[in-house]
Amino acid sequence: MQINDFKYYNELYNKKNFTKVAKHFNISQPSISSAIKRLENFFQVKLVIRGNTQSELVFTPSGEQLHQHTVSILNELDSAKHELDHLKSRTTTIGLPPILKNAYFTKIAIAAREFDRQFNINNMAIYEAGSNYLKQALMAGEIDIALLGALNVSQDDELLIIPFVRANFCVYISKNNPLSEKPHLYFSDLQKQTFVALDSSFVHNQAIKKMSQQAGFRPKYFMKTNDIHFLMNMISENLGVAILTDIVKTTASDIVVLPLLDDPQPFFTGSIAFRKNHLLTNEEKMLVDTLSK
Repeated sequence: MQINDFKYYNELYNKKNFTKVAKHFNISQPSISSAIKRLENFFQVKLVIRGNTQSELVFTPSGEQLHQHTVSILNELDSAKHELDHLKSRTTTIGLPPILKNAYFTKIAIAAREFDRQFNINNMAIYEAGSNYLKQALMAGEIDIALLGALNVSQDDELLIIPFVRANFCVYISKNNPLSEKPHLYFSDLQKQTFVALDSSFVHNQAIKKMSQQAGFRPKYFMKTNDIHFLMNMISENLGVAILTDIVKTTASDIVVLPLLDDPQPFFTGSIAFRKNHLLTNEEKMLVDTLSK
């Protein structure tokens, strides 16, 4: 049995055609047949049933089951290659969502300075994106460590997640909006308001969705953006109200932050995350320890 046998098998499952698979890999059709035979001999089961025509190609229950494992095997191989390349390069790629970066920039800068004292800051690469996108990149092995925002306490089968902050969601609103004179709000008070928001790569959208469902109305959006500074400008100009976690600090004198009294309501959790099968280097252990404090 060879590694390529799994690749051929996976492609055969998708294409259901030996000729197309052979053409895809630029090899002969008998080579594909030999690969399938090796897998059947190794596992001692029949995987594929070939009829009189190519259209009658079907997979046995054992073949269906092996395909599920084949996908995992190939993903693990890709992940292993990334991990080994990472160890050779000694480069750590860190994912930062803008909200957490802005809120904890000073601490991140201190961690970076400490990193540079013992190691080389040039071996750190920063990748900025929303938490939802960063989580996908983390599981795909594109980044090594990430700060992630999530609703409530997040758990994952593939990631080790270490919470370091919990925060509430608030209404960010212009002083020119009459609602800004209230000491607090319920989400239902915003039914006639226009919203501005961070885009779908941020967990804030999930919080708005939960609260709007509970309040019984669908928010009307003026714009969604991935730029927190642009979002603040839109709030200042009274183009809309925003729901943001209260770790977002604004220096604008014309923006008011009001607590939400809805009960229950989601809360925001900031965490450090990395893959469970990722063995941290000494550099990464130090970085995680510094950031978690």
